[in-house]
Amino acid sequence: MRVQAILPCRGRPEQTIRNVQRLLSAAGNVDWRLTCIGTEAERELLLSLSRLGVHTRCVLDTPRLTYWQAMQYETDLSESDLICNLANDLIPGMHWLARGVVAYQEAFPEPDAYGLLGFNGDSHGVDHSCHFLIDRDLLTYLGGWPVWYDHNYGDTELCQRAIADGLYAKAPWATLFHDHPYFGGADDATYAEGRANADKDHQLYEWRRVRNWPATNL
Repeated sequence: MRVQAILPCRGRPEQTIRNVQRLLSAAGNVDWRLTCIGTEAERELLLSLSRLGVHTRCVLDTPRLTYWQAMQYETDLSESDLICNLANDLIPGMHWLARGVVAYQEAFPEPDAYGLLGFNGDSHGVDHSCHFLIDRDLLTYLGGWPVWYDHNYGDTELCQRAIADGLYAKAPWATLFHDHPYFGGADDATYAEGRANADKDHQLYEWRRVRNWPATNL
């Protein structure tokens, strides 16, 4: 199966280039395409990434895409059944994607089965993954990428809903280390932007959880 990996870009040009080079070199033998997506602010970065042979998309009609909006934008334009959400603060382990695909196939072996397979290395427990492989049909069933959040708790919602339906697994040896300040990484303006609405996102998460994840927030 071909994997569509999507990496929303925001700030950190030098770090993003290094991370993309590592993601490419360490992916292993797997059929996949990596798309880096950003807005006008990331135009030069996206040009640099395209020179590495990476598929890029620059969205010009908005000053900012949230992480989840960027994921949904590119997902709507792709055709792959298996989708991977990435970020520009990841340090991949050897064969991170090839091992993830094998683990996905082992966790969901039936031809018509779908699920969510979490990568390890994000400092969370077995029941939470910041980055994962998800089947397009499952994503559609869950309402698409959680664009109702500004930045935080979208991954938490998707994981918890997949767990509740028995459609979640986590791969111990498919690793993407999340080099986040919460886990000891360096802080920066992009992280501050992501934290700006963390309390609001948390309140929304709890509101949706107690109401069994309504299809709309209205």
